[in-house]
Amino acid sequence: MVGDSELFGRIVQRDREAFAEFYDRWADVLFPVCVRILRDATEAEDVLQDIFVQVWKEAGRYDPARAPLKSWLFSIARSRSLDRWRSRKSAGARIVAADLLPEPGDAGVAAEASLLRQDVIRHLGRLSVKERTVLVLAYFEGLTQAEIATHLGEPLGTVKSRARAGLAKLHSLLSGERTDA
Repeated sequence: MVGDSELFGRIVQRDREAFAEFYDRWADVLFPVCVRILRDATEAEDVLQDIFVQVWKEAGRYDPARAPLKSWLFSIARSRSLDRWRSRKSAGARIVAADLLPEPGDAGVAAEASLLRQDVIRHLGRLSVKERTVLVLAYFEGLTQAEIATHLGEPLGTVKSRARAGLAKLHSLLSGERTDA
């Protein structure tokens, strides 16, 4: 049996048979990673194809001195799966937000949306200043978390933690539950 390194070297040289063998060897290993992240086998299959397209295209850029081949593959699988998950989550959020917008001429829905907006604004005031700042920059100014981190001079992880905590508190407040905001 040919080792992964030798097989991968042949892929760099654009050997399609080596690529097919490499796919057969690694697809069953990477697929469960994708399923675990996406919780959807059909989407995981799509992402698996994307992973191997990326492997084929970027094989020459892989540097074994930076990471073992196995780590590189798992990194691609994780990254591609998370990208798909975020994209799906973002699309869902856009649909939900669109559902909150009133139809023209629907005064009842417009009034309900206005009350919801007022509740959100009122409850934002109950969050910590740091949580509120992150949420306002994200949802009202449209900044990404990376942009917020740069804007505030804070680490990205801190911004993510504040956003997560702020959203959890806001959800709890809007649901009528108590928090220690």
